[in-house]
This record gives sequence, structure tokens and C-alpha cells, in this order.
Amino acid sequence: MTLPKWTEKFGTTGAVVAALACPICFPKLAVVGAALGLGIFAPYEKYVALFVQALFVVAFIGQVLSYRTHQSKSVLGLSGLVTVLLFVGYYVIPSSILLQLSLAGLVIASIWQVVAIRRCASCAAGT
Repeated sequence: MTLPKWTEKFGTTGAVVAALACPICFPKLAVVGAALGLGIFAPYEKYVALFVQALFVVAFIGQVLSYRTHQSKSVLGLSGLVTVLLFVGYYVIPSSILLQLSLAGLVIASIWQVVAIRRCASCAAGT
């Protein structure tokens, strides 16, 4: 069962770090990224943007695999929604606001998943 946890955590953490290195896509995070020295990736922003998208997919796959543990449709639904929202923000309605909302939603879904798994573990331990 370590693969789903690893996959989701890697995808979410990687997407956040890559977003910090993508100042045009995520302008509100550009200051934080520059402060951390991630501004050096600005010339490679096209590749970083693709990396963000790939990591969102990895995080969503981790959420799908973890769904078998916590069985929370709400967590899976939020994760799916923010993943779709990210691609809409890149390809349908180019908007940095949609991209930032999707990133925030991914972080919320990941935290929610940890809580759901802990609750599920406590329920299983109580029975």
C-alpha cells in the first residue's frame, strides 16, 4: 500500500515546487519561487509547465489508488475536478486564476486524503 501514498505525495509536492518555478503560469507564487532560487528555471517555463501537468496527473493517479483505502468519493471528486480545471486553465480558457485555483485545490485534496485515511484507519482499529 506504499505506492499510492508515495505517488500522491510525490505528485502534489512536485506540482507545488514546479509551480513555484513557473512565474508566468502562477504569478502569485513567483515571489516565493524567486526567493527560493527557482527563478533560474524561468527560461525553461514551457517545460516546467508540462512538468506541472504531468505531476498533477501523477497526483490524481495516487488519489485514485488511495480511493481503495478511504472510499471517500468527495476526495476523489475534488482531485478529479482540480485536475480537469488545470487542463482547462492551460488549454481551453488560458487563465492564471484557474491554474492557481487548481493548485490550491490539489493541496486541499491531498490534505483531505490524509485526514480521510487516518479516519478510516481509526475506524478499522475500533472494529
